[in-house]
Amino acid sequence: MGREMAKPKGVQSRQDAHKIPNDQTRTAMAEARSLFARRAGHMTAAPKESRMAIESLPAFTKPARQRWESIPAAVRQRLLSNVWCAHCRHETTITNFSGTIKQDDLLLVGKCAECHGDVARVIEGA
Repeated sequence: MGREMAKPKGVQSRQDAHKIPNDQTRTAMAEARSLFARRAGHMTAAPKESRMAIESLPAFTKPARQRWESIPAAVRQRLLSNVWCAHCRHETTITNFSGTIKQDDLLLVGKCAECHGDVARVIEGA
């Protein structure tokens, strides 16, 4: 007769073996849970972080500051918290940003709130 293979610990039958996550799967699941928790916390914290960044207005040229201040505060908050990060591959909040006018557009250049990589936001001129 055929030789019986040993079952992994905690597995009822050989058919159920694929249902038990291995160490690599457990690690990936833990990372995914952590990322989800950070993103969920980030989404609720974004307006507060954005308000702080709006109030500090670091390194704006005079025309950029005038343009920025002409935008309603609620819209400025949304603009700051809706910046694409190529490294994180999702929207994020821009921090430590500066502003200049380039070809009649307001250009905000700063750092991603999550990975601290370079990000930018263009606000088209009127």
